[in-house]
Amino acid sequence: MKKIALIFVLSLAILSCKKNLSDVPDNEIPVWLKTKISQDEQTIQQSPKFMASWGAWIRYKWQNDYYFEYHNILSSSSVAPVSVSGDTLYYGATNLKYYNEKCCMQYVWEAPNYKEY
Repeated sequence: MKKIALIFVLSLAILSCKKNLSDVPDNEIPVWLKTKISQDEQTIQQSPKFMASWGAWIRYKWQNDYYFEYHNILSSSSVAPVSVSGDTLYYGATNLKYYNEKCCMQYVWEAPNYKEY
């Protein structure tokens, strides 16, 4: 009985820990985003207190395509969504439709101080 309880507690602890791994496979991250993430990681390494330390890239699905958004809790502005091919959805009717219909949130990259909101 003690073994079962110990296994249960350990399993619960392991499952409840936040994993710092991407939800998105590496081959599904576009080159432009890998470059941006690499730049952010260099900035964080050089200056850990800079704003980049609180950001994250998140992927959403919309109209059978993937779009990427940068979220940063220190910034009141949001970056317009960018498609896999690097096209930006600028503000307007299409962008509004995107925000109402997007789904399937997946983390691509999280900075060390990123907090979900």
